[in-house]
Amino acid sequence: MKKAAPLVGLIASLVLSSAAFGCTVFAVGKNASADGTAMISHTCDSLSDHFGLKLIAAADHPAGSERLITQHGVGKAPDEADVPMSKIPEAPHTYRYLTSQYAFINEKGLAMGESTMSMTADDEHSQRAKKLMIENAFGLMNCYNLQEIALERCATAREAVELMGQLVSKYGWFSDGETMPITDGNETWVFEVYGNTMWAAWRVPDDEIFVAANRARLCHLDLTDKANVLAAPDMIDYAVKNGLISPKDANPKDFSPAEVFYPTIRLYSSLREWRALSVFAPSAKLDPWAYRFPLSVKPDKKVTVADLFALQGDWYGGTPFDLSKGKAAGPWGNPTRYRKQLNLGYKDCEYPRAINDYRQTYVQICQVDGRLPDEIKGVVWFGYGAADTTYLTPLWASMSELPALYSTGTRRTPYTPESGWWSCIRVQSIADWRYQPIRAEIHEARTPRMNEQFARVPELLKQSAELINKGDRSAGLELIQKYAYDQAQGWHDEWLKLGDRLFSKYCLGAIDMNLTPFPKEWAESIADGPFVRPDGTGGK
Repeated sequence: MKKAAPLVGLIASLVLSSAAFGCTVFAVGKNASADGTAMISHTCDSLSDHFGLKLIAAADHPAGSERLITQHGVGKAPDEADVPMSKIPEAPHTYRYLTSQYAFINEKGLAMGESTMSMTADDEHSQRAKKLMIENAFGLMNCYNLQEIALERCATAREAVELMGQLVSKYGWFSDGETMPITDGNETWVFEVYGNTMWAAWRVPDDEIFVAANRARLCHLDLTDKANVLAAPDMIDYAVKNGLISPKDANPKDFSPAEVFYPTIRLYSSLREWRALSVFAPSAKLDPWAYRFPLSVKPDKKVTVADLFALQGDWYGGTPFDLSKGKAAGPWGNPTRYRKQLNLGYKDCEYPRAINDYRQTYVQICQVDGRLPDEIKGVVWFGYGAADTTYLTPLWASMSELPALYSTGTRRTPYTPESGWWSCIRVQSIADWRYQPIRAEIHEARTPRMNEQFARVPELLKQSAELINKGDRSAGLELIQKYAYDQAQGWHDEWLKLGDRLFSKYCLGAIDMNLTPFPKEWAESIADGPFVRPDGTGGK
């Protein structure tokens, strides 16, 4: 297996590299939230990932069964995209879970996200690390398989970390590095895998918040603190043997796997980390130009799902990096940056990369309450497209079925109003026409309904928990099934109407077919005349 794996790894890395270097993830400890719930948030950012959302059923497996390990493709429907690679022993029982491009929550309330790492090879150490961890990577595991297996087999975050570590140590990791926040509502962890058999995990303090934005984050770990840190058992020996650190720097009480195995200096990542940590803890007075930030911060104010969603839609508003300012924002303050159109790659000299991004396939915020029965304690607030111009609706892995809007269409098929993703992308695209006014209308349309959901879901969960605790599990689950299904379908219908209204109101550069002038300052900045004849005369 390991002799063949480098070629498989190279092919997969090329696919993943074009698809996944965009995700921003958050982990919120249970005591950092306003209601005692832990949260994991993830935006899946790419122009090729599929958006189909489906429930994978729980199952019992006969002794001796094997689980297929596949390489996920991108840009196709999930059922068409998987390429068989190998098999590993199957578990006797696997749990039900929700999955899209990535799997993210199971029926036990175990939730996770992912952010693909990037590495900059700009000195001798990073060049050596890149050759070892990427170019010569070997193994069988990647992010898709690892998260799916963990959600199939684990009920707690610690169990998931231990199992994922065992799988990487045994089978190896051939893909790009990944940062994966994980929670069960009680403990919240960050699992990082760097390549080959190297991985580390750190428990987020219950009263703090963690963020990662496409780079390895785990630094200054005390590998002897088994209650809060887990890692590959040979991590330091491996780093010394391969020339990534010298023996004198091999300190198990202060080891930084992020710097040793996957270093990067990209503002593409660090600026998003600064923004998120600064929003939650302005009192920390973090420097936006700093290279490294604290692994987590204690928020100045307890955090809600609405707070996290707002940050997922952030574009540095009110800071020196505000993307709604300048010529590139157009006359109507559009923060969207279609970076590839500049043909400059992802160089730091480009526009700052914001947390909100036009490539967001979906945004998910998994909110887990460890005080509730397993079946209902984990709700995922899910929305398609860029967070600033979409909505959230609640879903559970224990639902019996999802509306058809989640499995209709692909990126490669024509727009259809039956598709949940296409209906959201249409509204997002219309917002580009006159961003700030249209954004205001989108927020006006979504905020009251989302606030109603934020208030209603805790009440619903209380009712459901009472039924489950009395032994009427089916009635308890039917409550959330009906509510979630109706909300999802209702949102879809409402968003189609919103798209129709916005299209007719703002089409042809007008408002209700009345042309309006560009703002004077912006118009003057792009005037390149001459608009007047040499004799001083001219005309409209």
